[in-house]
Amino acid sequence: MQWEISPGFWLLLGLALLAGAGEVLPLVLVAAVCHELGHLAALGLLGAKVERFRLTAFGADIQADTRYMPYGRELLCTLAGPAVNLCLAFLFARVTGDYLLAGANLLLGGFNLLPVPSLDGGQALHILVSWWLDPMAADAVCRRVGLACGAALTVLAAVLTMASGGGLFLLLAAIGTLLPQLPQGWLLPVRASLEKNNLKIKK
Repeated sequence: MQWEISPGFWLLLGLALLAGAGEVLPLVLVAAVCHELGHLAALGLLGAKVERFRLTAFGADIQADTRYMPYGRELLCTLAGPAVNLCLAFLFARVTGDYLLAGANLLLGGFNLLPVPSLDGGQALHILVSWWLDPMAADAVCRRVGLACGAALTVLAAVLTMASGGGLFLLLAAIGTLLPQLPQGWLLPVRASLEKNNLKIKK
């Protein structure tokens, strides 16, 4: 299995520290490790070969050969990560009384269940719609749902950030869910307007 860490991961880590997330960042990283181990364990148990594990600005990207895996098993692999986080949140809260680790796992697990294509919830939605209809219909449904969810989450995070004066890390995460959903060429009208006024955008 090939392991990679993208420059975007280190950039996001630095931005999180600058945004004042230094106290909760270790807890989130522990929850993230458990999350990814859940995915890897499910893929291994169900016989899928993991080809690459890459840390990016938007989380971990696991590439596995699931071409011949039934939709049901693929769905289990997709939901294994959030399931581990939610189970750990319950255990930490009820058994050990560690509410900080419980909250980190609950936050990460719940966030990843959002129906955004770059998150586990979006991938699960794509599998379900593909299973029920077909992959082309799943692409269309997930694109619309992901864009709406990413926009709503970004607006909500912006409002909370302005109201509380903090929460910049949450806003960055919300923007990270929105940007990949924007259609290609969305900056072209802005570019045309600026160039009309003799302003240039550096490429």
